[in-house]
Amino acid sequence: MNTLRRNVPSIIIAISITALVVLFVLIGQKVNLLRDAPADNVTWGLSQVEVDLLTLRSTVLTATEQADADVAHIKRRFDNAYSRVSNLEKGLVFAAMRKDAEFAETLADLQGAMDGLIPLIDGPDDVLRAGLPDMLPVLDRLDQSARALALSGIALNSQSSDANRESFYQLLTIAAAITFALIVFLIVMSYLQVRQYRAFRRVSRDVEKANTRLNSSFQASLDAIVVADDQGIILEFNEAAEGVFGYTRQEAVGGQMADLIVPPHLRDAHLAGMQRFLDTKEPHLVGKGRIEIVAMRKSGEEFPVELAIGQADDPGGTIFISYLRDITKRLQSESDLKQARDDALQAERAKSNFLAVMSHEMRTPLNGIFGTIELMRKTKLEPNQTEYLDIAQQSGEILLNHVNDVLDITRIDAGELTLSENVFNLRKFFENVIKTNEPTAIPRGNQLVLRADGLGHLWVSADEQRLRQVAFNLISNALKFTDEGTVTLSADATGKDGTVDLTFKVTDTGVGIPDKDQAKVFDRFFTQEKSYDRMASGTGLGLAICKQIIEKMDGVISVDSAVGQGSTFTVTVPLQTAQERSLNAARHVTELQGQILSGAQILLVEDNEINRNIVREMLESEGALVTEAINGQEAVRVAGGDRFSAILMDISMPVMNGVDATRQIRSQVGLNKETPIFALTAHAMAEEHEQFMDAGMQGCLNKPVSQSSLALALRDVIGRIDAAQAPDHAPHHHGLVDADIFNGLKSVLKQEKLETLIHKFDAEVVKIMADLPAHLEADSLTALGDLCHRSVGSAGMMGALSFQAELRKLEQAARNGDVTAAQDAAQDVTEAWPKTRTALMNQL
Repeated sequence: MNTLRRNVPSIIIAISITALVVLFVLIGQKVNLLRDAPADNVTWGLSQVEVDLLTLRSTVLTATEQADADVAHIKRRFDNAYSRVSNLEKGLVFAAMRKDAEFAETLADLQGAMDGLIPLIDGPDDVLRAGLPDMLPVLDRLDQSARALALSGIALNSQSSDANRESFYQLLTIAAAITFALIVFLIVMSYLQVRQYRAFRRVSRDVEKANTRLNSSFQASLDAIVVADDQGIILEFNEAAEGVFGYTRQEAVGGQMADLIVPPHLRDAHLAGMQRFLDTKEPHLVGKGRIEIVAMRKSGEEFPVELAIGQADDPGGTIFISYLRDITKRLQSESDLKQARDDALQAERAKSNFLAVMSHEMRTPLNGIFGTIELMRKTKLEPNQTEYLDIAQQSGEILLNHVNDVLDITRIDAGELTLSENVFNLRKFFENVIKTNEPTAIPRGNQLVLRADGLGHLWVSADEQRLRQVAFNLISNALKFTDEGTVTLSADATGKDGTVDLTFKVTDTGVGIPDKDQAKVFDRFFTQEKSYDRMASGTGLGLAICKQIIEKMDGVISVDSAVGQGSTFTVTVPLQTAQERSLNAARHVTELQGQILSGAQILLVEDNEINRNIVREMLESEGALVTEAINGQEAVRVAGGDRFSAILMDISMPVMNGVDATRQIRSQVGLNKETPIFALTAHAMAEEHEQFMDAGMQGCLNKPVSQSSLALALRDVIGRIDAAQAPDHAPHHHGLVDADIFNGLKSVLKQEKLETLIHKFDAEVVKIMADLPAHLEADSLTALGDLCHRSVGSAGMMGALSFQAELRKLEQAARNGDVTAAQDAAQDVTEAWPKTRTALMNQL
């Protein structure tokens, strides 16, 4: 196959030359045909028939007026005319004309009439003289036939000439086209040859650099590295090997590996393995990963090593690269700890194995179910089919929640339940909880009521996600056990000096809980039964998890219920209040935003269309004039022609990344050499900040970016806001969708435009999930990382911070080349998106 691919250009050239040769032969034949055409003109020949017949008629007419007319002259004229007609009947030059039906019929009529006069012409002179008057009508008719024949022949000859010219023109056109194509092909091949030569030079330089790095790595390695040929002769011996085995490099290189480092009792097996390789070329230990074996020092001491062997082939034969590590101390430590560890972890290992198997076995088909449901929703469905899909998705989500509950309990038991701190508005928090649960309340005819007026505009610092998990679980339970009723969420907070005690209650008008069961509702796997009919599905873990979370937050949760009257779950938890100055500063920035960007010329460099649309709308809504560029190369070009107040530069982009583009803009002698440039990126670690600054940037804006953060970043450019007034906090995470970020978008974008952006983002994510199976391989992870990075920023811009975090995990695992981590992260992304999309649509 490779040989055929290499020969394709030669085959194309050969075929083209052959085609040209054939065309030139045909053209030569056409030229010869035109050059060798008969000297007597066809038109003249046709016209001469008519002339000869007219001459014959004139001669006959003259003879009829003379008593002793010379009939011999009449016979010669007849012979001439007859010869002309016969030439039309038999001449090769008229062969094509005789194929025409009209021409052939007229010629046959003419020839027949001439043949009819032969007896009279060849008879006695007296008879001919007597018959001359009778000949005149015949000659008149022949004259008309000759004229019709001449006209028909001239027309046919003209058509034939046109056809010959058209054929000759087509041959010339085809020959010219093939010649042109061949020239273009040769030019392209020449260009590719030049590129191939340059690539070869680059590869050669890269190989030289790689060899240099390899040699440095070889000597700097902490592991002992021994290189030997297929005869067991040591070729290289690094410094670590000298320390491990006690030989110097000079002593080891050229020696037999079996004699120097292989213990006596293993030498026979080692030599037998080497011989087997020489005979079969099938290695026994090469490529088997790390194995433990016994080696020998110069002193004769035997010690355990961890060994990994690689193989490489070169023109001189096969070489083996052995990586060895002295594991004497490690084995001793492992031996001391092994028994204690096995005893302590036996039960935990059994539980962990069970949960791991169940999680994998249940999540894997659920991923397929959710993915298939999403694909089917994009097809044309009947109403009942949509209903069936809704049922299937709801059932799958219930099962997934059960799995997540079990895993949460496992984390709690392992002491891995940790709390994070972020600032949020309590009233908005409970409003979002109610709004998100409204779709669940409607099918059972329930009404959700919020009573939180006493919270005012209180901001607190706490783990919002865990608190939301508790509130969601309590409301979800209330809705499950209530039909055609009311579920009320009431909240209030009391306190001072930077702390408040938040108390919220979830009250329902459902079936209630018997007194004997109220003490058990917070136990694991407890579910309330109603005869044989379960009113709601569940694992019985939700309330147990809520209790663990609230206690972790130093709070308490309790229940008060009566059968047939409903239940009330009460949660009290202490929270830190947010700094009032941060809130005031944020308000002040909001008030000034309408003036900050007015008239500013901003260059927005971003490859993701959704992100560009959102940021552009933010800037333009404040009066800024925005110019867009979709990659670093285009940004460099645009920056070379127009002056800008500031440049917002994405980092990861095709063609040219943001760091390289910044360096080029800074190196230009142009209008924007000193223009402030801010990184606009989905992730920026501390070390990455340093890289951005080294490239010439003034700062970094992490996605999701808000109007206030844009104002902060651009204040030095525009010069209309005091840095001391800037808010001292970043956007915070508010569950599946951060209401503040999303509401900021809603204030900037029109409803239909926001819906369009969400649908575009949905299409991006669906494509990622559709392409996941093809990319979850080691050689495709880089492409997967690039694919995810485009959507990481979009998720943040829309406030989908939880989903953004899952995408970022997948991107990072892909960029690290970790297939296992990427597969786990891909599973989490697939599970997170349906809920996130629903939450986004609920925010509209």
